[in-house]
Amino acid sequence: MEKETVKKKATKKTAKKPAEKTAKVSSSGGKNLLVVESPAKAKTIKKFLGRDFTVKASMGHVRDIPSKGRGKKAFGIDFENRYEPAYEPIKGREKVLKELADAAEKADTVYLAPDPDREGEAIAWHIREALHLPAEKTRRVTFNSITKAAVRAAVENPGEINMNLVNAQQGRRVLDRIVGFSLSPFLWKKVTKGLSAGRVQSVAVRIVVEREKEIRAFTPEEFWRIIATLFKNEGKKNKFQAALVEWKGQKFELGKEAASTGESANAIAELLRAAEFKIVDMTERQVKGRPSPAFITSTLQQAASTFLRFGTSKTMRIAQQLYEGVEIQGEATGLITYMRTDSTRIAPEALTEARYYIENNFAPEYLPEKAQVYSSRKGAQDAHEAIRPTSVLLTPDKIKEALTPDQFKLYDLIWKRFVGSQMMPAVYQTTTARIAAAEGILEAKGRQVIFDGYTVLGLGQSKKKKKVSETGDEEEGEDEDQLLPPLAVGDVLNLDELNATQHFTQPPPRYSEASLVRALEKEGIGRPSTYAPIVQTIQDRGYVRLEQRRFHATELGIAVTDMLIVNFPGIMELKFTAGMESDLDSVEEGEADWAELVDKFYKPFAEKLESAMENAESLKGKPAPNGEKCPVCGEAMLMRYSQRGAFLGCEKYPDCKGTTPLPGEDDSELGEDDEQIDCPACGSPMARKRSRFGVFLACPNYPECKQTMPIGKDGKAVRLPEVKLDCEKCGKPMVVKSSRRGPFLACSGYPDCKNAKPISKDGNVIELPKVEGEVCDKCGAEMIVRMGRRGPFLACSAYPKCRNAKPIPKTEKEGEENPVDAVEEKAED
Repeated sequence: MEKETVKKKATKKTAKKPAEKTAKVSSSGGKNLLVVESPAKAKTIKKFLGRDFTVKASMGHVRDIPSKGRGKKAFGIDFENRYEPAYEPIKGREKVLKELADAAEKADTVYLAPDPDREGEAIAWHIREALHLPAEKTRRVTFNSITKAAVRAAVENPGEINMNLVNAQQGRRVLDRIVGFSLSPFLWKKVTKGLSAGRVQSVAVRIVVEREKEIRAFTPEEFWRIIATLFKNEGKKNKFQAALVEWKGQKFELGKEAASTGESANAIAELLRAAEFKIVDMTERQVKGRPSPAFITSTLQQAASTFLRFGTSKTMRIAQQLYEGVEIQGEATGLITYMRTDSTRIAPEALTEARYYIENNFAPEYLPEKAQVYSSRKGAQDAHEAIRPTSVLLTPDKIKEALTPDQFKLYDLIWKRFVGSQMMPAVYQTTTARIAAAEGILEAKGRQVIFDGYTVLGLGQSKKKKKVSETGDEEEGEDEDQLLPPLAVGDVLNLDELNATQHFTQPPPRYSEASLVRALEKEGIGRPSTYAPIVQTIQDRGYVRLEQRRFHATELGIAVTDMLIVNFPGIMELKFTAGMESDLDSVEEGEADWAELVDKFYKPFAEKLESAMENAESLKGKPAPNGEKCPVCGEAMLMRYSQRGAFLGCEKYPDCKGTTPLPGEDDSELGEDDEQIDCPACGSPMARKRSRFGVFLACPNYPECKQTMPIGKDGKAVRLPEVKLDCEKCGKPMVVKSSRRGPFLACSGYPDCKNAKPISKDGNVIELPKVEGEVCDKCGAEMIVRMGRRGPFLACSAYPKCRNAKPIPKTEKEGEENPVDAVEEKAED
C-alpha cells in the first residue's frame, strides 16, 4: 500500500534518491539503421533515437534450416561437413529482407538489436549473413529494458556478435532437427501418420505420463481424524479447534491402528466426549515469513498461473508487451526488464530506487538496513537480471489507464513481487497448546501477525482457505492461522463439539502448467525461453490434454512414450536431456565445440534408430483386446491411434469407417445426459465424444453432419439457442454451432461460404464494432474485428500466417464505453 494506507513516522532518510540516467547518442552525420525483431519494439525505440536513426523490424527469424528431398537431404544438414546447416530465407521473409537490405545500403552503421539471449544473438547473426553486411559496418547492441536511458546507453556502447552464443543456438537447432526428423518417421511407421517427437518435448510428455500411471495405479487408504471445537469461558466465545495427535502413547495418524477404522475412531470419540480437556503444555515462538526474490521466467509463469489463472503462453505474450513498451502520457516506454531469465540478480540502481520508494511510502520499520540480495539456483546462466519494473515509481495504479486489464494484472504482480523482495519479513507469533483428554493428547495451533512486513502489499494472497503453493497445488496441513484466546497451562476447557471424520489418501496431483514448468526447471530440462513453447507443443501434438487446468496424458501420449522409452532409453532419460542442456551451456561459454557435441550424440543415435526401424514392434493393426466386432459391418476391430487418442477401428477401413471407443475409455467416463438430445441439424440422437479440448456432444452422422454441442461445467449438455437468419453473403440459412468459446452462427453453405456471426447465450446476434484503417504492425495486412472469449478484438486478416492481435482502440468520445471493456467485465474468467 502507498502513503494513505500505512502511516509514516518521522525519520531521517537513509535511502538516496536515484540519480537520473542519461546517455548521449553520437552521430557520424549520416543515417544509422537499428534492427529489432518486432514492429512494436521498433515503434517504441524510434522515439528514443531521433532523426539520425532508422529503426526496422526483422519480424523475428529471417533464416532457418530448410526441409527438401528425402533421406538425409530432408534434414537440411551436411552430415559430412561438421553438420553444417544449409540455411535459407524463411518463406514470406523475402520482402522483409529486401527492405532491410535497402535500408542497410543507405546506412553508415547497422546496429543489430534482437533480444539479449541465445536466440536473439542467432537472429542478429542471421541478419548479418543474409544481408552480407561487412564486419566494420555492423554493431551488436543489447539492452535489458526498453527505456530511453537503456537504449541510448546501449547504442553508445555497442559490441560484436557473440559467436559462442550463436553456436550454442546452432547446436540446439541441429540437435532438434536430427531428433525430430528421425523419430517422427519412426512413429509414422510404428504407430500412425502425423505424429512427431522431439528432444525436449518427448521428455516433458514422459513426466506427465509417469504421473498419469502413478494416479491410475494408486490405491486409496482409509484414515480418520478427530477434531474437537473448544472454548475457555462461558458464552462459547473465542472457539477454536484442536486435533487428536496421540492416543495411548502412540501417534494418531495414517497407518496407526487407532486411526485406521471408523469403529476405532468413533469409540475414541465417545471416550473424549465424556472426558475433561486440560492444557498440559504451551509453546510460543516467533517465526519470520521472508519475501521471495523478484521473478525469474519460471516463477513468473507459476505465479501468473496460480493467482491470475494465466497459461504460460499468455503470460509470456503479455510480458513481451510490457517489455516492448506502452504509451504513457504520450511517451513510449518499456515497463519491465527482459522476461526470459533464470537469475535473481538486480541492478544496483534498481535497488536504490526501490529503497527510496519504500522509505518515502511506508513506515521506517518496513525498510531493511541494507538491500536484500538473493542467490540464483545452481546452474543458472545469470545472463540477465531478474524480471522487475523498469522504474518502481511507475506504480500499477499510476499507469492503470494505459494498460489493458491483463497487462495491468501481470504488471501489478511483477511490481509487488519486486518491491516486496526489498522489504522486511513478516513476523508471526505461533502458539501450540497440548491438551490432555482421556488417554489422548490434542493439539491446537494458532498464528497471529505481529508485523505484516512485505505482506502489506497484498502479494500472492489467495482467497481460498486451503493453503495454495506457488504452483497452484493445494497443500495439506492443519489450519494454523486460527486465533487462539489467552491460554495457560492448567486451564480446563469446555467442549462445544467433537467429530470423527473419514478420509482417504489422495493420489499425487496432476500437473498444472505451473507445476509442470517447475518440474522441468527442477530437472534442468529446457531454458527460460523454451518453457512456454514446450507446454504448448505437447498439447498441440495431442499427447496430453488440459482439463480444469490439469494435464491428463492421452492414450496416444502413453503409447508413444512407452515405445520411445523401450527403443530410445537414452533420449528419454531426464538426466540425459538435462546433461545436453548443460553441454550447450558449455558451448555458450566457449568451452566446447557445437559440431563435436552433435557428432558425439548422432553416431550412437543413428545406430539405435536403424535397429528400431527394423525390430521395434508396431502398434498398428493389433487385434482388439476382447475380440470386438465392428458395429457397422460385423468385421473384426483393430487397434488404431490418432491425435485424439486410441480407439478401435474396422479392419475394412476405408471401405468401412466403423469405430468404437477403446475399452476403459467408453462413455462411462464421459458422463451422461438426463434425456436424449437430438441433433438440431438432422434430428439424429447425439452421442458424447472426447477431444483434446474435453467432452462434447456430436452428431453420429459425422462427417455428413458436423453438428456439435458443448458440455457445461456441471457436466450437462448446453443446449444451443434457436436462431432463424439467412446469410447476407449467399442467402443460405445460418445454423447455430458451438466452439470452445461458445455458440455462434455459421453459414450452412460452409466451406463454400465461411460467413460467421457471434451470438450471445440467449441467441441474440452480437453486432461487432466497425473499425477501419487499422493495419497490422507485423505484416502490413488489414486488421479486422473478430470475437474472442473476452469480447471483440482486432486480428490480422492474414491469419493463420500472421497471428497478430490487439485490443480495439478506445473511443475518443468522452463517456462512451469501449465494447472490449464492457465485454471483459462480464466475461467469465
